[in-house]
Amino acid sequence: MTDQLNSKTGFYRSVLVLILIMILLPVATYSQENVTCAEKLREAQSLFDRGQVEKVPEMLAGCMRSGFRREEQLEAYKLLIQSHLLEDKYDEADSTMLAFLKRYPEYQLSQTDHQSFASLFNSFSVKPLFRLGFHIGTNIPFLTSVDVNVISPEAITNSYSTEFLNLFTSLEITIPVKDKIEACVEAAWLQTRFTNREKFLGFETVYTERSERLEIPFTATFPFAKYGKNFTAFIRAGAGAALNLKVAAKAVTTGTDSNNRIIISGADLDVSGSRIFTDFFLVAGAGIRYKTPGGFISLESRVETGLRNYTVHDSNSASRELACRYSFSDDDFRMNNVNITIGYTHIFYKPGKRKQEE
Repeated sequence: MTDQLNSKTGFYRSVLVLILIMILLPVATYSQENVTCAEKLREAQSLFDRGQVEKVPEMLAGCMRSGFRREEQLEAYKLLIQSHLLEDKYDEADSTMLAFLKRYPEYQLSQTDHQSFASLFNSFSVKPLFRLGFHIGTNIPFLTSVDVNVISPEAITNSYSTEFLNLFTSLEITIPVKDKIEACVEAAWLQTRFTNREKFLGFETVYTERSERLEIPFTATFPFAKYGKNFTAFIRAGAGAALNLKVAAKAVTTGTDSNNRIIISGADLDVSGSRIFTDFFLVAGAGIRYKTPGGFISLESRVETGLRNYTVHDSNSASRELACRYSFSDDDFRMNNVNITIGYTHIFYKPGKRKQEE
């Protein structure tokens, strides 16, 4: 019995030791690799200081792909470039500088940079190629040029209201054009919701409409003011087209006096046939950007002004049900929107050798 107990205890100990080895071995190996790369960088610097620059590239080769922390890799690139220059290997120095600028396109020279590194660095230029941005926020619709259409023989009173929280998302591509002007094309998806309340002949009809739109605005942005090191204010203007993907409505009619408590309601209606499929709009906006490594975060507000009458007067099933069951007829109006968004934009750079005349 004792032998069996000891055997089981030994087995469990072996399993526990094996588990500990599996957990700790990768950590120890990772730590050792980091220490090794840091030591190699110090050794490469020592070789460079002693004039043995031909040994520096081989010393650093294994750690350039992985193993260095950011600051260590910066120093390794500088050491490689200076070594190539001292050996008069100008093609290798150029290719290493190009690799450096692709990895760190926003690098700025410091006073501690060696003169040879700074001279080669200044012979290159890094230009923004394009920007890719994502925006998300809320859309607030508002209606203008409202021309009331009524069915009731009695004069009615009506009032419109809109909801503040409607999802807005977009993807944007920005290309530098000239000086500070940037051309932007965007694909945006947004929701709109509004309510129209009409009172007539002792009844009130509450008509609520929800739609989903795809918008493609073409705009230009212009940064006009800078605040401190990281904040930049900008304005935007342009025009675009919108497609109504889905338009649905809900109508409820109720009696408004004590002798009439009737309630008329039904399923949601597809009112796409009563709305134009394609709208055009003007857009203007302003915002502020906060620079981050490789891009920026933005906060922006825009106003979109619709250019077409949003209503199509067609005898479709939805409009007939609204007229016959709810005594409701569509008004003529233009759809406008206010977008308030936060976004992130990543900048894609293109480094290259300056031309001789530059």
